[in-house]
Amino acid sequence: MMYDYIIVGAGPAGCVCAGELKRKNYSVCVLEKQPEHYRKVCGDGISYVCVQALRSIDFPIESLMDAGAVKIQRYIHYVNGKMYEDRIGDYGKEAYGLARDKTDAAFRQYFIKDRDIPLYYNRNAGEIRSVDQGYEVCGIKAKRLVLAAGALAKIKLDGKALLRPDAGSPVGISAILQADAAGSPFFLFDYRAEYEGTYGWIFRVGEREYNVGLWLKREKNLLAARFQQFLETRVEEYLGFDYQWKRKPRGAIMGIGNRRVHTDDSIVYLGDASNTSNPEDGEGISLAVKDALDFTGGLK
Repeated sequence: MMYDYIIVGAGPAGCVCAGELKRKNYSVCVLEKQPEHYRKVCGDGISYVCVQALRSIDFPIESLMDAGAVKIQRYIHYVNGKMYEDRIGDYGKEAYGLARDKTDAAFRQYFIKDRDIPLYYNRNAGEIRSVDQGYEVCGIKAKRLVLAAGALAKIKLDGKALLRPDAGSPVGISAILQADAAGSPFFLFDYRAEYEGTYGWIFRVGEREYNVGLWLKREKNLLAARFQQFLETRVEEYLGFDYQWKRKPRGAIMGIGNRRVHTDDSIVYLGDASNTSNPEDGEGISLAVKDALDFTGGLK
């Protein structure tokens, strides 16, 4: 069988893209490198911008609540040391914290499984081969490819790299903590331009559970030191000193710095691969969703 599209990556961008393509009567297959319940390194935050985008395509937000999402009441922003607070819950804006594996599961159920789209886990699309009128990935053929995975630097087409990593690619680290924090549920963002473009976050994602992490634009050798500094300042300030590790810190390279090598219209780049993600404002998921909607919205 020759599909219209193979989508590489079953995260937010890949899920939304698959569902919208199927809605427009394209045949679609989705390949995911990780196992089904893998929890990737990311912020686990679904912002009110993301909620608006999801509601525009009738995604059932209640499915996130059923999965254990926490409704966020406050955004706490630090910009170069200056703090301001946005009490989003006071004027009806919706934002949710939910572990990424649970978010992905809700997306995959609604956009992929409920629409009978084939989804294959543990499929590493590292080698893509050109075939007559399309491409072959993991033994599956399609006329076009959608690259919606986060770290694509090792994907090759006919032996040549599809993306070249930029020397300035950000690196990130995140962990899951358990703590008893006072006050209503919050997302905290801390951006410091003077610290090599550092962006730290604390996201409430469950009962006593917080995703804590940090992206660093430059001087990657300082990542561990900057993360420790973030733990000793913002984390201890808002979560206290007696927090416990549920998942120890784990790092990743962010695909935003990758540069496209292949620019033919038959290969589409979404999410991190399209350079739309922004590590400074916590809108990674919403930008991935909107990226997929922008692409599919231009199709008949």
